[in-house]
Amino acid sequence: MRRLFTSVAAVVLVAACSGGDGPTPPTGTPGITLAASASSGTVALGASSTTTLTLTRVDGYSGAVALTAEGAPTGVTVSFAPPSLTGTTLASTATISVASNATAGLASLTFRATGTGVTDKTVVYALTIPTPGITVSAGTATVTAAQGTTVTAPITITRTNGATAAVTLTAEGLPSNVTASFSPNPIPSGSTTSTLTLVVGPGATVALSTITVRAAATGLTDQTATFPLSITSAAVPAYTLSPTPAAVSIVAGQSGQSILTIAKSGGFAGNVALALEGAPIPTGLTGTFAPNPATGTTATLTLNATLATAPGTYNLTVRGTTAGLTDRTTTVSVTVTAVAGITVTLAPPALSIAQGATAQTAITLARLGGLTGDLQMTATGMPTGLTVGFAPTPVTGSASTLTVTVGAAVPAAVYPIVVTATGAGAVVGTATLTVTVTIPSGFTLSATGVSIAQGALGTSTVTVTRIGGFANNVDLISSNVPANVAVAFVPASVAGTTSTLTFTVGAAAVPGAYTVMINGTGTGAANQSTTVALTITTASGGTVGFRFCDAARVPLWLAFRNGTSGAWTRVTPSADNTFSFNLTGNTGAVAFVQNQNGGGTQGTVYLSTAAELASIGTNECVTNAGVVTKMVNGTISGLSAMQTGYVLMGGGNGNVTGPATAFQANGVANRMTDLLAFRTTTVIAPASILADRGALRRNVNYAAGSTAPDLSFTGAESFPLSTATVTLANFGADNASLLTTFSTSNGEVGSLILPQVSAGSGTLGVPSTHTVPGDFHRFIATASTGDFLSFRSVFQFNRDLANRTLTFGAPLNLPTLTTVATAPYARLKVVGTWQAEYGEAAGTLMSQSSRSWTITGSRGYFGAASAQFDLELPDFTGTSGFLNVWGLTAGTVTQVTTTVYGAIVGTVLVVAEGNSFKTASRVQTITP
Repeated sequence: MRRLFTSVAAVVLVAACSGGDGPTPPTGTPGITLAASASSGTVALGASSTTTLTLTRVDGYSGAVALTAEGAPTGVTVSFAPPSLTGTTLASTATISVASNATAGLASLTFRATGTGVTDKTVVYALTIPTPGITVSAGTATVTAAQGTTVTAPITITRTNGATAAVTLTAEGLPSNVTASFSPNPIPSGSTTSTLTLVVGPGATVALSTITVRAAATGLTDQTATFPLSITSAAVPAYTLSPTPAAVSIVAGQSGQSILTIAKSGGFAGNVALALEGAPIPTGLTGTFAPNPATGTTATLTLNATLATAPGTYNLTVRGTTAGLTDRTTTVSVTVTAVAGITVTLAPPALSIAQGATAQTAITLARLGGLTGDLQMTATGMPTGLTVGFAPTPVTGSASTLTVTVGAAVPAAVYPIVVTATGAGAVVGTATLTVTVTIPSGFTLSATGVSIAQGALGTSTVTVTRIGGFANNVDLISSNVPANVAVAFVPASVAGTTSTLTFTVGAAAVPGAYTVMINGTGTGAANQSTTVALTITTASGGTVGFRFCDAARVPLWLAFRNGTSGAWTRVTPSADNTFSFNLTGNTGAVAFVQNQNGGGTQGTVYLSTAAELASIGTNECVTNAGVVTKMVNGTISGLSAMQTGYVLMGGGNGNVTGPATAFQANGVANRMTDLLAFRTTTVIAPASILADRGALRRNVNYAAGSTAPDLSFTGAESFPLSTATVTLANFGADNASLLTTFSTSNGEVGSLILPQVSAGSGTLGVPSTHTVPGDFHRFIATASTGDFLSFRSVFQFNRDLANRTLTFGAPLNLPTLTTVATAPYARLKVVGTWQAEYGEAAGTLMSQSSRSWTITGSRGYFGAASAQFDLELPDFTGTSGFLNVWGLTAGTVTQVTTTVYGAIVGTVLVVAEGNSFKTASRVQTITP
């Protein structure tokens, strides 16, 4: 399961911040220095370039430093991001933009840093604006044309240094009786190609000449390219013969075919008479052509071998004859093999069957040498109590199924059973089936009881006790689950001895004692069941603990509020990074600030019921466990050139493109997981990447640095991807798309990502024959306006891929966005109205370039009767340990993305069969 508290599409931009005990007193005269990462550059017309300006503060100078540019010629502009360096920000990006009407040449730009009370500092940047131009190419190969024909040559224009004008083409040096034209001509701005068509008249002189293509554009120097034109004599009528296949194998008494291709050239269009010759043709072997004479470009040669034809290989000559042309010949090799024989193949060739059970093997019969008629099936070697049956028998085709039934009294042992197929003329084929009789195996189930408050999570441990050597997976499903309670098994298909059953109890669940039924099924064992004693208690206050197992996510500061108003109280962590606090009522709030990768801070506020806060705190170590990872090597076979194999395993991934085979998967969780893979083919024209096969290897835990067994996309563990049509509805004029992923039952190992498609298109997935309970296809449909300021999503979870319809909810009504305060840090507030389809939770992401805040509130916090949600960045200035630099900055453009959620349990998304939920978001901008 996964917790959703922020916008589906929000992008968090953060910047570094620092803290400490205060600056060191200056020891000298304050000042500044300025440096640039590059002192010169070349920028074409209509382009831009950047250089990084780095400020050094000398002897404690801390004032704001403004950046400006001087000496920019007409058409050249310079912008800085940021334009003023304050606090710990010591770098700015200078973007130099050259307009299309600028004048080519050299210019000297001066970057100036100015601060109150210190001497200005400058650096000089040498700017080169190159002269626009064009080049033309007409290929390098000789263009050959026969008299009376038309040929083409590709023409390519390359524009350099910002050139955009249309280019006019002309052809020079044309021989007599040869005309030229270009399409298009001129080549418009934005295009680079044209096709030169040469019409060679019948009277053109046979010779080699040089054609010059001239390219001209206003204000630019003409450019030329040349290529050889070879004019040849008019084509001479001719034809050739070629057989496919050139070698034919025939069983005596049967026939075979070869397709004869007649390649006509030089204007020849006549009929060709065909004949078969040999040295000599053996007795009983004959050949006929259809049609004969051949009027088109193909004819079928049918070769017949009678039972009197001696086995052997014969090289026969096919002769073609037509008036006015020399005969043409080709050779067909004919191999005649002996008659009558049967091969028997069993799949599988060995069966392991428990006493009192049955099993089957597939029989494939290959008839050799023209053997026809029914085949009689028999078996020998069975002990008393073990019986076999064939279906069908006799066999008229090439397949039958052998069913083995083992009586309860058959001793456990290995029995070789001889399977015999008998045909006309006493032709016999045999194969041996090895049957291992075992003692029956199975399993039992047990589960621990659990007591959970309304709006909280709880778990029960389901134990699988295996008996009689039973080793197959046990698939678990639940029933008799109370209303407003969701359940999920991890894993749902148990390879070991335990599975964790998580109950997510909604705030509306009715308190009381319940008995939940757990059913288990496993191949080769009788179904078993057990019960879980579930007690739902009334939600109330109590101790809430937020434990952060991932060291990178431990907050810099955390505080809580008891109820929906009042003071915030700072909480310090225990030795295991657990922040604990007590709530006396049914609602409360928690806020914390964390470092982000790459620098900067992210603030988070949860407004929830006491039970929901306890659930959020418990789930922190589930979704962010700080898992130890490893690297695993491996190989993939079954990849040709332009094909890529992708491997996902325990959150890590790797890939390799054929014909290479070795891959390396990094970031793999160091635990039992699953290996998923799929293969794609890159197509050049039209450009596309097509997925065609997948593979799934369950319950693996390769040692760090080890090499996994080869994964073959042509082997038994691979499979073709299934297809289905997912129809998207109610997206109106928005742009809609669908992304399908697949995750296994083994503890959220990561998703095999399948291609994104447009609305109503086919999507790919894993076939049902390769899925188990707990596997899910995750359908994520998104609809957005053209400006991406309003978007909606639908999430759907199903084990099996099937045609289905996903219907979007209504767009989110635009919330009211206001500034509450600007000092000591900016505080914003979002107020919105609950909508029918999105009544579970609301969240907002307030993002600036240097920091951001996420505020999420549940319906339980605001109250079921509330008409609005109010998401306001709190005032923490009176709370111990809070640094104002963590807040939002006044005067800075802030992007605010507000998202509402529907059809989830409280603020928890439960991933279970058939579950779905909808979201809607709006994006706004404000400068507090």
